Amino acid sequence: MTHPLEQEYGLTAEELLEAINRRFRAKVTLEGAVAEVHLGKHIRELFQRGLITKFEEHDLDGYPDYTIWVHSQPKRRFRIECKNIRNRNEAYKKGGAVIAYKVETQKTRSSKGDKSSRYYGYDYFDILAVCLGKKTHDWTQFMYILTKNLSSHEKYKNKIAVMHPVPIPNSIIKPPWYISLEILLRELVSD
Repeated sequence: MTHPLEQEYGLTAEELLEAINRRFRAKVTLEGAVAEVHLGKHIRELFQRGLITKFEEHDLDGYPDYTIWVHSQPKRRFRIECKNIRNRNEAYKKGGAVIAYKVETQKTRSSKGDKSSRYYGYDYFDILAVCLGKKTHDWTQFMYILTKNLSSHEKYKNKIAVMHPVPIPNSIIKPPWYISLEILLRELVSD
């Protein structure tokens, strides 16, 4: 049985995968989708365990990737944006040693007439989920932070800065960063 994409494009699955593998922009798009799918698996697991009572996945402009509702506060929603760590060779360094990874938090383009529209406002999402797959080769590994703990843009104070340091997994991880969405949510709803 052939996949619908094979039928639509008249290529085999192997030809489609090879086309993606040979094209930088297609691969970046695929990596974004891979991170979102793995984040969705984390969210579904928390839903199956009863911590999350409801979740929605969004694939629309102007919406974060997921919205979740937590069991202990069913009327309060948390919007989650998923991003990948920057490319393998990009990181914050000190004395040649990598001390933190980098994540970029800006939209692909801005709207006409508003240069600040490329930057996320603090009200766009509540939690940033950063996939570490580009650095660790484990696409199931994430770091999480509340949006309110991200630095602001130096020119537009109500917007989030573009680049942020992300702790490396073998370092000491402490708030505001979390290695687990579950731990972040449990601390968030206990406040």
